[in-house]
Amino acid sequence: MRAHRGWYVLALPDSDRGRLVAERLSVGTVLSHASGRPWVIHTYPTEQVLVNTAGPNRVAVIGFSSATTEALQRAADNCTQVSDLDTLAGTLAGSHILVGSVGGHVRVQGTASGVRRVFTAIVDGCEVTCDRADVLAHLGGFAIDETALAIRMLRQIPHPLGELPVWQGVRPVPADHYAILDGSRVRVARWWRPPEPVLSRTEGAARLCRALEEAVSTRTRSSDVVYADLSGGFDSTPQAYFAARGPARLLVGTAYNNDPGGGEDLIWARRALRTIDVAHHSVFSTDEMPQFYDGLLEMDAQLDDPSDTFRAGPRMRYMMQQAKELGARVYLTGLGGDELLFGHPRAEHTLFRRRPLLALRRLRAYQLLERLPARATFVKLFDRRGYRQWLVDNLERIGERDEKTKPTLSLDWDAPLSWPRWYTADIRAAIVERIRKVCEDVEPLGPDLASHGEISMIRHGARSTRGGEQLGAELGLAFQAPISDDRVAEAVLSVRREERAEPKAFKPLMREAMRGRLPDEFLTRSRKNSGTTQATRGIERYKEDLLALCGQSPLAGLGIIDLRLLAEHAFPQGPGAINRDLDTTLNGAVFARNQSGVRERITP
Repeated sequence: MRAHRGWYVLALPDSDRGRLVAERLSVGTVLSHASGRPWVIHTYPTEQVLVNTAGPNRVAVIGFSSATTEALQRAADNCTQVSDLDTLAGTLAGSHILVGSVGGHVRVQGTASGVRRVFTAIVDGCEVTCDRADVLAHLGGFAIDETALAIRMLRQIPHPLGELPVWQGVRPVPADHYAILDGSRVRVARWWRPPEPVLSRTEGAARLCRALEEAVSTRTRSSDVVYADLSGGFDSTPQAYFAARGPARLLVGTAYNNDPGGGEDLIWARRALRTIDVAHHSVFSTDEMPQFYDGLLEMDAQLDDPSDTFRAGPRMRYMMQQAKELGARVYLTGLGGDELLFGHPRAEHTLFRRRPLLALRRLRAYQLLERLPARATFVKLFDRRGYRQWLVDNLERIGERDEKTKPTLSLDWDAPLSWPRWYTADIRAAIVERIRKVCEDVEPLGPDLASHGEISMIRHGARSTRGGEQLGAELGLAFQAPISDDRVAEAVLSVRREERAEPKAFKPLMREAMRGRLPDEFLTRSRKNSGTTQATRGIERYKEDLLALCGQSPLAGLGIIDLRLLAEHAFPQGPGAINRDLDTTLNGAVFARNQSGVRERITP
């Protein structure tokens, strides 16, 4: 198999077929079963790999973790079956792939958040698992699944549509499950469940503080120099605070621009720095970076998921390269914090069953803040449909979104499906057929709207974080979001929802966690600006490049988009107007273009 530019970890059963598959890989470090057959092949840096090598059982942790060699050895010695690793999996801090070889069975798992994923495929009659779907696809010579790709390019992708790999023959392992290889088949078993939300805000804030500090320390202890975004928000700033307490030399960077409010991040970052000891603070204008939608024609990253990392990639790569030039091997980002810490009105649907008056007051606050009609807001409280029925009904009503329609406050299981106007009739029909099949046995991520929605949001954020990790790996840089770690998410999810978030408060749980650590003046921040103004300018400036990109990609040839309709409908028809369906189409276009160049069948 041709060399892969990023990092991956591939696990094989303890069998002769596994040995034959391993012989097709030309690069990577090989870890062995006790039998001597290849067990794990990876391309990660050595500082991110920990493995025990004594005894009949083997355990490896690849990524960043709080594990020690002694702890892995104890876990291996005490195993009689792969399920015995549940305790280790549920207590390690950090973000990593866990692989075990116990009694002829192999266990492979990622993280419950979805930042670290695991996929399986049958290659030459052998079951194989990997944390990169594209590695399996290239190894097995699998073609792109155009229907799955088109689904992944929809603006809203309710569970489990966001889990679909975009290659035929590659299957996802649910994020809260692990894969089991026994030499003849692949099975999955669940290892993670969210905690019950029973803690007060004070109790939960203390737990969040401990979890985030340990999450950050798993990164700072492995590198002499760490770079951290410092946007002055409640995600990146606490991470920088804890990074400064570690052994690594900490560098931070803050961007600003001349748009209205474009200098606020720098003001708040400087306030936070009164209690954060950094070696260097880089301050730079966003004018020095690629602009929104700039550089996509040259974006050559080969990521295994058509996430928003592609659209943001040129800007992200610019910042990563700056960090590398300063000597950093680890880059800390606050991605995933919004999805974890912001509340969502759908939680009031669940609260209404337990504390109706409180739910009505909170929902009223959301309704007034968003200036939405009262009846359309409150009537959803009485919708008792299960998730499967909601998804079926949603599929029956799917149509094209009117960009001029004022949004409503969603108390549904998820956002409604809609068609990009440039999707072909054939691909629309194929998508409907595929989703109908999914609906036959679909289950929600939790028993009610609140629990389903919070896990769905975490995994939605994980897709961009995961894409950033893969982009960084191509540069040899560990791009990391400690706030997206499982133990951090558990700390947040353990707090009662009505105390975790409030309609009129800006991430109150993190504010409470950092009280007494970050300056009181900093903790008064109540908002963050978006990049909408810059995005609008970018679409207008780079329209021809974006059309050329879509024309160069395989999307039209795969029957997914109509280029004429794309040119007619995708670009602003008035000042400030943005069709967000264009973003997901661009992500799919870059993904398909970059992957099509490495789709050739691999031969021994």
